[in-house]
Amino acid sequence: MNRIRTTDVASLTAITMCLAVANAPAEDTEQRRQGAHVHGMAHMTLAAEGNKVLIELTSPAASLIGFERAPRTDDERATLALARENLEAGDAMIRLNIEAGCRLETAEIDAGFADAGQGRGAEHAHDHDVGQGADGHADFVVHYSFVCDRPEALGSAALGLFSGFPALERVLLQYVTAEGQGGAELTPRVPVVTFVPL
Repeated sequence: MNRIRTTDVASLTAITMCLAVANAPAEDTEQRRQGAHVHGMAHMTLAAEGNKVLIELTSPAASLIGFERAPRTDDERATLALARENLEAGDAMIRLNIEAGCRLETAEIDAGFADAGQGRGAEHAHDHDVGQGADGHADFVVHYSFVCDRPEALGSAALGLFSGFPALERVLLQYVTAEGQGGAELTPRVPVVTFVPL
């Protein structure tokens, strides 16, 4: 498996910043700049270019594992390990339209407060302070890279995150695909987004 290339992450970051400014309400953009950390809510960006789909998920640790610090007990270490295992199964957490024939290439997970592992196909190259603000609230940041046989058939995606992480109540998604760009709020009741043309 290949590690997410720096150019892929840079492209996703640039697209994310453009989407945040272009599509987000002013108050949401201001919250993001200030490092909004809302339990039960995650942010996701999806960028499809050529046969690649790059996804970044940012979520408060409390929404995924129930605490926001390095694990202290065996139960907490087991919870963190299970969360990591679930997140590494990126193709189960984010199910891209089956007709597109997409396969997970890499999953890179950073828990922000501890070595949560490297993720599938990734090397140990993250900063242990990433995602942890001055207030001590830690975030998970997950990067996924998919390769698709028929990217023109992408069309939609469904989130399995809600099944694996019941404390997660909503995911704010911004996307750029061949069909255009847009955003959606996904919930356990509405976990599917259809990528619509501009």
